[in-house]
Amino acid sequence: MAVSATATQLFELPPEYRSTQDRARLVAAEFAPEAVAVRRHTLEHVEIHPRLWRAFCENGWPGAILDHDSGGSGLGLLGAALVLEAFAEQGIVLWMPALSAAIAWAIDRVGSDTLRGTWLPRIAAGTAQLGMAATEPEAGHNLFRARTEIREADGRFVVTGRKSITSGVDLADRLLVFGRGSDGYTTVLVDPRAPGVTVTEVPMRFREGVRQFQLDFDAVVADAVVGVPGQGLLTLWPFTHVERVLTAAICTGLARHCLDHAVAHAKSRVIASEPIGANQALAHPLAHLHARSAAVGLLVRRTAARIDAGDEQNTAADANAAKVLAADLAFDSADHAMQVLGAEAWDERHGWLDLYLDARLARSGPVSNEFALNYLAEHVLGLPVRR
Repeated sequence: MAVSATATQLFELPPEYRSTQDRARLVAAEFAPEAVAVRRHTLEHVEIHPRLWRAFCENGWPGAILDHDSGGSGLGLLGAALVLEAFAEQGIVLWMPALSAAIAWAIDRVGSDTLRGTWLPRIAAGTAQLGMAATEPEAGHNLFRARTEIREADGRFVVTGRKSITSGVDLADRLLVFGRGSDGYTTVLVDPRAPGVTVTEVPMRFREGVRQFQLDFDAVVADAVVGVPGQGLLTLWPFTHVERVLTAAICTGLARHCLDHAVAHAKSRVIASEPIGANQALAHPLAHLHARSAAVGLLVRRTAARIDAGDEQNTAADANAAKVLAADLAFDSADHAMQVLGAEAWDERHGWLDLYLDARLARSGPVSNEFALNYLAEHVLGLPVRR
């Protein structure tokens, strides 16, 4: 039985997305020789590398996830994922644009007209970055145990509490802060430089190419509520699904970067008269990683497309599955690349140690693989829950 062209095309990117992917890969390749310098610039100058960011903005990628009415490019989550994946394929991890895009998505869906009008055009233009403050010392990723208080007083919302690990506070114009109030959970935007905020850097060797911080809030007045007071979880769900997909896209790109370099080295490195890639001990793991990469890439793109289409029935399950598989793929690819590259991988000038540790971190955050698997076990497989 012949397969129709329409059915075949379901497994391919539409032309406009292929064009975006090709363009992103072309631009990312221009900066590939400077990948280490791009990462260091952000850490040393508290800004994304200016030439790279200029190219990013000229192509409309900061607002890829937003529609035209919000100043965006209208490419949706799939377009944003393809762009971030393309840069990760060149060893360039752009974590702050991923965070900003995910928070912009949430603001677009549950934010007030004022919030949307204030922040979405700035994010789309690349003139603002947003960060997320959710994890706490005692609760970790378990948001239901959050102790940070967000309470209304005299018509304003005041934040008191501690957030343990918050990425890129030095780069962020505002932070989306999650906490509990008298009638449920609430999410607010907070200026990290506002009175009452104490920022302490956490020494984590600049994972994801940004600095990490502990935040202490002492009766800090928030800018605005995002969503409805007491219904902060309805703000976080759109954010977390999108964040997991973008994280998965970065991980998929990073895995491809590691695999490509490992394969090239396995072909060119000659020991005992033949390339080391002729040994099945090296070749088979690389082939297996290639197979996994092909499958995970399809899942990530399908999940992004489903979210763009408003398919809420499968969103959470797909986003969690994509995140788990992509994070494991990135780590296994980085780990095997380290083995294939040998001493070169340990030379800090090449940046492999940073990418290896970034890949390892992806299994622990922005949500741990265990939390994602818990969701799949309970809500997809229907397994009993240990309370």
